[in-house]
Amino acid sequence: MSSKEFDLKGVNHAVYLVSNLERSLKFYRDYLGIKQIPKMVPQDHLVWLLLPSGVMIHLIESEELPLPSQRTHIAFEVDDIDKVTEKLKKDKIEILTSGVRLDGQRYLFIYDPDQNRVEFCTVSNFNM
Repeated sequence: MSSKEFDLKGVNHAVYLVSNLERSLKFYRDYLGIKQIPKMVPQDHLVWLLLPSGVMIHLIESEELPLPSQRTHIAFEVDDIDKVTEKLKKDKIEILTSGVRLDGQRYLFIYDPDQNRVEFCTVSNFNM
């Protein structure tokens, strides 16, 4: 995507409000395996995580929950969604919805510990 003034390169980071940082770290860092990195701002209620793609997730502990829209989410692209489905079922994590989009992209949604929606999806077959 571009404009006359600037070009958008991709997603830099996503932010989630969480009620308990330690509990959320167990999900995002320990369960999903997302690497925790040093934060670049001196705030105790904030944690930075980094995906292999370079996209960061910032978890901010807050009392402003739940979020007003359950459509808010982050989507993690995966190579094998069947393996993700098997793991979630084995660990008794409820799959809210799943399916296949018109371009053939497969997806599924779950909740994190604070009821934020999390999507897992395969690569999109949409060509611009």
